[in-house]
Amino acid sequence: MKKYHSIVLLFAVLFQSCESFLEETPYNKITAGNFYTTSAGVELGVNGLYSELRETYRQGYSVYMLEAPSDIYRNAQSMDIEFRTWTIDASSGNVYSMWANCYKTINQANSVIDALEKNTIPDLAEALRKQYLGEARFIRANMYYHLVQQYGDVPLETEPTSTVKTEAFRTPAADVWNFIIDDLKYGVENLPESYQSSELGRVTKYAAMHHLARVYLTVKRNDADIQEAKTLAESVISSGKYQLVDSHKYLWNMDNQKNSEVIFSVLFTQNTELNGAGNQLHVFYTASYSDHYPSVIERNIEDGRPWSRVRPSWFLQDLYDEEIDQRWEDCFRTKWYVTRTTAKDVMFNPVTKKNEEINWTKGQLAMMIPKRLWTKEQVAAVWPVWVWLPDSMRTKIPESAVQSASNPNAEWPSNTKFQNGTMYATLIKNQDPKRPSVNEMNGSRDIFIFRLADTYLLAAEACHLLQENAKAASYVNVVRTRAAKPGAEEQMKISAADINIDFILNERGRELGGEGHRWYDLQRTGKLFERMNNPAMNPTVAGLFKDYHVLRPIPRNQLTRITNPQDFPQNPGYGN
Repeated sequence: MKKYHSIVLLFAVLFQSCESFLEETPYNKITAGNFYTTSAGVELGVNGLYSELRETYRQGYSVYMLEAPSDIYRNAQSMDIEFRTWTIDASSGNVYSMWANCYKTINQANSVIDALEKNTIPDLAEALRKQYLGEARFIRANMYYHLVQQYGDVPLETEPTSTVKTEAFRTPAADVWNFIIDDLKYGVENLPESYQSSELGRVTKYAAMHHLARVYLTVKRNDADIQEAKTLAESVISSGKYQLVDSHKYLWNMDNQKNSEVIFSVLFTQNTELNGAGNQLHVFYTASYSDHYPSVIERNIEDGRPWSRVRPSWFLQDLYDEEIDQRWEDCFRTKWYVTRTTAKDVMFNPVTKKNEEINWTKGQLAMMIPKRLWTKEQVAAVWPVWVWLPDSMRTKIPESAVQSASNPNAEWPSNTKFQNGTMYATLIKNQDPKRPSVNEMNGSRDIFIFRLADTYLLAAEACHLLQENAKAASYVNVVRTRAAKPGAEEQMKISAADINIDFILNERGRELGGEGHRWYDLQRTGKLFERMNNPAMNPTVAGLFKDYHVLRPIPRNQLTRITNPQDFPQNPGYGN
């Protein structure tokens, strides 16, 4: 693999959540030889690795490579074309970005690890040396976790590179997984259980345990791996270090980001000098609400900056029973209110049968998306509020069936609208109302990588694979009870008879959708090919998804830069 010309630790400005954790440093002047000789130098090098984690999760390629398209998220109008049309090839910039950023971070981690293992650093205590090694090895393992699942056999780089390498060789995936497990086991054995508040955001022993549990569930080399996954997940749960918060509404409130449920997160800050390019995930799931009724609803910070890249599939929406499950209401925006101080419109009144002027009041409900298909009577009852029905209804309700001054006796009232690639239920988990301006892309919301609800569901998955369905149901019920509407806790509970891998996948979709887990969930459970080809789950990709699509192509930029292409073949099904 062609490497970078220097072991640069950071190209972007370091971020900080707490003033003493991460500080700005001139990393273009740093090499292992001149920097990793003091405790302070090593600390800054480790802190720089956390900044690199941002590039793995904060931008569009992570959405496309980790979450959508899938069974629960499909393309909106402006999704990048190779994912929207499912024509991904070796020239994809998204495919290359994942590859390049992972290897860049790995090389930086290797530099830190090499120094910690080989350099004499007199002022670095042994416990701290092991901690820093655990952090660097965790981050390196996390990068390989992405690479091996996205591309299969990949180069296994374990030493820092400061010169150009033009030869590369693919290491079997099984060996890469073994390497990941060794790195994470080191973290479990040597990372602290917790940190003081000024160092919140660093990797802990329990983050390594959670990650290792997920890895064991993925490789499943034997029953011992599954048992170990169960033991690790249960150890995190029983540690007493983490608790589920009361609701998703509380969980996704930006004022509560440092909460008891989060096991590991990538940090951002409202300090624009230290936030770099910021967290841009907030735009990808946001519908273009202000484009449809601009005279009444203007673009605003609370509703988000419209981008229309990813929308929830109908399959995902149907997974929620909104009568008893609070997650639908807490995780999706389906109502938009008047934002203009004065707003007027003329609409055909279904009662008086004539056009009437509507004087909207700021804060009044103006548009809504019902969870279930409404009847024409229900739509008429909320007139003049625009009611967006599923886009599939366009074929059942032609334009001639919607009332207007020229068509007064049509069946459906004039406020009948149809969802489309720019108007749909908007996931609010990633939205950022703390941005300084309505068009600001660079958000400051932290990205939750691991949280306790995920741990419960991993434990349930392990129990199911070990034929302990009663225990699996008990873990799922902890998550579902928290998600229940007041008074519906018992209705939300399931029994051992309900447990199977599809139910667990569906529950992970309800609980964790939009958090960057879905592609790997489908791979791990062997359901990727089946669900991607189910038109009821993703009508855009179904029929186009081939067996070789379980892996991405090796990026063309990689293949054209090596001098031994005969030793580095492209993944099956893809051209160079």
